[in-house]
Amino acid sequence: MPVEDRSALAAVDKAKQYLAENAVAVNPVLEQFWEAKRREWQPLGESVAGAADAYCHLTANGKKIRAGLVKMGYDACHHESSPRSTVANGVLRAAGSVEILHNAFLIHDDIVDHSDLRRSAPTVHRRYADKARSRFNTELEALAYGQAVALNFGDKGQALAQELLLSSGFPEGVLLRAVTLLSEVTIDTVAGQLLDVADVKLCELTEAQVLRIHEYKTAHYTVMLPLLLGGVLAGVHESVLEGIRSYAIPIGIAFQIQDDILGLYGDSDVLGKPVDSDVKEGKKTLLFVHAYEAGSAQERSVLERVHGNSDLAPGDLERVREIVRSTGALSRSEELARKLVRQGKDCIQGTALAPHWKRILGGLADYFILRRY
Repeated sequence: MPVEDRSALAAVDKAKQYLAENAVAVNPVLEQFWEAKRREWQPLGESVAGAADAYCHLTANGKKIRAGLVKMGYDACHHESSPRSTVANGVLRAAGSVEILHNAFLIHDDIVDHSDLRRSAPTVHRRYADKARSRFNTELEALAYGQAVALNFGDKGQALAQELLLSSGFPEGVLLRAVTLLSEVTIDTVAGQLLDVADVKLCELTEAQVLRIHEYKTAHYTVMLPLLLGGVLAGVHESVLEGIRSYAIPIGIAFQIQDDILGLYGDSDVLGKPVDSDVKEGKKTLLFVHAYEAGSAQERSVLERVHGNSDLAPGDLERVREIVRSTGALSRSEELARKLVRQGKDCIQGTALAPHWKRILGGLADYFILRRY
């Protein structure tokens, strides 16, 4: 293996280790927050207090990439004159706020996508529907109840994210910038979600539309928000924040491209959801756009029939995988993801960050397209 490849892989390992360590570090902060919320909400009854348990379950699991990125952004941007927090775990509280926002989005996403599983466990709306099934005449009525509960839990989470961030102990001016950023990216993410659920036929879907969805629905809040939030809390110069923004958006899009590849070709046990769910949901991916563009009339007919069809026939999934691979759609998506990662790495090299952090952020970009879950 060439020396430069070994160096790149070492940077990937360093980024993975950093994210894993900070995922563990944020857990106690979130657990304490949910314990306090359960006590606060208990007098209002279980229908309200149950939100604390739902979020505690959700935030106890998952990779917590976003929380790790807040800490990474903070550590990479920290300098002698950085603002100080008045609480010992201030940065981790800020990191936890992004995880709460993430899980609020997931609760809503699972309703929109009619998903029954999240990380190999029942989704919030499915869990509440199943618990209340005996009280309703039909499964549909029970499901409507579960969705109503989950919808309100998701709404609550977006406000709770701000609450935890505001408790992070940083100076008021810094917190105002941080909460403004959180609010702006929440608006962007909802815009991306609206673009994602727009009624667009497969034959009308374009690469540009999918990339815009990936940018607004994923890149802004999965990568850009946490890294910028860390930088804002560290009080770094605006020019550095702009460089981080230019880095984060392309690698965030690459992250989603890899997510879509795993959603079609990954292992359901590892992913925690069925690998046919993206096809059944009619998810807008480059894999489908490129396959439809390059496919034969017969292949296009197959793709049109299965995309968004919740009742797939035996063999449909394998046929889709075969079409995506044989038309070059898979390799085209993989190459675009690599191109975006290179673009992001070039941007971070132009910032005033220390060489050590440039290497780690370069490793992070590579990790996003090397990961298998």
